[in-house]
Amino acid sequence: MGQNTGGRNQYHWATVKTCLKIFLSIDPDPFVPDALSHQQLNAMLRAAMDESAVPEGQLSDDELLRAALTAWADQTQELLRWIEAQGDAVSDTRSPKQVMALGSFRTHLVMGLKALRYSEG
Repeated sequence: MGQNTGGRNQYHWATVKTCLKIFLSIDPDPFVPDALSHQQLNAMLRAAMDESAVPEGQLSDDELLRAALTAWADQTQELLRWIEAQGDAVSDTRSPKQVMALGSFRTHLVMGLKALRYSEG
């Protein structure tokens, strides 16, 4: 038997290091400036704090929240349908504790959807 790694992949750091190297080697975005002056930063801060400066056609914070919650609800319902379609096959590759945890996760997703529905009503 090998050394107990606490369920962690012993090669995890090498994977992270490789991914980090790849991420750091990406060319900078040409649309992001290399520097901003203090005056430019102050102008951006004033514009961000001025609520009346929201350009026409942009969504309000409430509309953005509603859109994000709608997207979350759609994805959650899709995930619940997928878990339901798996049926007993879910337990084929999982321990009893993992199956119980997945059941608890499913219950929390359903409760979250119900809470969202009540908050909108």
